[in-house]
Amino acid sequence: MRILCVTNMYPSPQRPGSGAFVCQQVEQLRRFGHTVDVIDILGSQSKMNYLRCTLDVVRMTSAVAYDIVHAHYGYSAYPAMFRLRAPLVITLHGTDVIGQSIFERLSTRAVSHFADAVIVVSEELRRRIPGIVIPCGVDLGVFKPYDRDKARARLGWPKDKHIVLFPFDPARPEKRYDLARASIERLVQEGVDAELMTVVNVPNGEMPWCYSAADALLLCSDYEGSPTSIKEALACNRPVVATDVGDVGELLNGIAGTRICPQDAGTIARNLREVFDWSRSSEFRGRAAMARYDQVLTVEKIVGVYDDVLSNLRAKAVGKRLLRSG
Repeated sequence: MRILCVTNMYPSPQRPGSGAFVCQQVEQLRRFGHTVDVIDILGSQSKMNYLRCTLDVVRMTSAVAYDIVHAHYGYSAYPAMFRLRAPLVITLHGTDVIGQSIFERLSTRAVSHFADAVIVVSEELRRRIPGIVIPCGVDLGVFKPYDRDKARARLGWPKDKHIVLFPFDPARPEKRYDLARASIERLVQEGVDAELMTVVNVPNGEMPWCYSAADALLLCSDYEGSPTSIKEALACNRPVVATDVGDVGELLNGIAGTRICPQDAGTIARNLREVFDWSRSSEFRGRAAMARYDQVLTVEKIVGVYDDVLSNLRAKAVGKRLLRSG
């Protein structure tokens, strides 16, 4: 197929970690033999870029016979709506459906009615906006465990501390950096030599070293869709402590050495202490549990959605021809 991807989050030299999961899907589609062009809206720089990208969508779809236009995130679907001929698939990732902005939530709901298919990354999102549930996958060839001490030496992190990884932008209030910091402060008060490591805008290929160097991943967000960071940490065989948001319950279900807990600094600190030993245990099976989220399987499901959309359109076209001939 020939696919046009329209997204407002995609890695760049300035923001190498932005939308890495969208890039991973694009690269996997290309490995499958599909041709994928990408329009990166850069909406965080200027809202006018949405208008400029609308013109890009019109120009590119008039020049090329795309089989599918695939928009990632609700706002991205507005420029994508102006494509010519090709059907529209939208993937909704979380903030666009359950974020704090009422305008964004309403806009996402409205634009979803104009799509030929809607993909959502968790069951929680599907309860808000009907769609096909396909969580973002993880590239198990990239995200794999490295020796903890070698990873710390590579990154220059202290060897003897318990390091808790917080791979989110502290400036995003829904990620609750304040709670993460308070939890580590509680550990230190209790005599645990712990440190919170915040990692932002690190290239995707470097992130496995960050996960491998940590004793645990901490996610204490107010809301999530299907947090890729948890899958990546588990693929690197690192324990996880997380709040019960998005599909976290499903991700961590049955994995010893992981914890789901409420948004309370004391409770989070206690759960972190309980999982620290698992980071060195040969019995931790986080990576094995992520086989079901292999990026290959995820993209195969997405291609299945494309096939269904195109089959439905062909069937409708045949039906119209039969009506006219009758």
